[in-house]
Amino acid sequence: MIILVILISYILGSIPFGYIISKLVKKIDIRDYGSGNIGATNTLRILGPFVASIVLIGDIGKGYFSIYLSRLISHDSIFILTIAGLAVICGHDWSLFLKFKGGKGVATTFGVILALNPMISILAAIVWGMVIITTRYASLSSISAVISIIIFTILFKQPYEYIIFSIIILILTIFTHKENIKRLKLGNESKIGEKIRIKKR
Repeated sequence: MIILVILISYILGSIPFGYIISKLVKKIDIRDYGSGNIGATNTLRILGPFVASIVLIGDIGKGYFSIYLSRLISHDSIFILTIAGLAVICGHDWSLFLKFKGGKGVATTFGVILALNPMISILAAIVWGMVIITTRYASLSSISAVISIIIFTILFKQPYEYIIFSIIILILTIFTHKENIKRLKLGNESKIGEKIRIKKR
């Protein structure tokens, strides 16, 4: 059962909506532009808010749907749900369809948390919004939101499996944002709304 859940969740997570939609809408490879990331933030910079919204919904949706399917398979086992959550996030970060490269997993993480605990996901989204409004750094907003998930999970006395899960997703988030963190320290991280440079692969 666990292997089935991991496999289904990983394949769902591997669906690269940013890559697919940019190909369909503009016939471009989104990885050639801006930061080279397949997520909604880079799509916003390159293709605008409408296309970015579709990518965002897709990335959130696969995180949510993986938990929904896992509930059907596992009869709501907390351990299996957290395994499914990690698998779908890893699928996004290291996509089977993009030679094990991918995005940074924040939207998919939000989808997972939305399915596990809607209140915590809403509060984390508020944190994300507050940081993005005050700093315009998408990376800092994402890291701050994931940190807040740990805090809210502890404050709301969630099962210990969820606490461990939230710590692991923070580690994954920091790992996938390591280059952003370096740029934040140097003061040359791109802000939302700034002009982008074409990325050469």
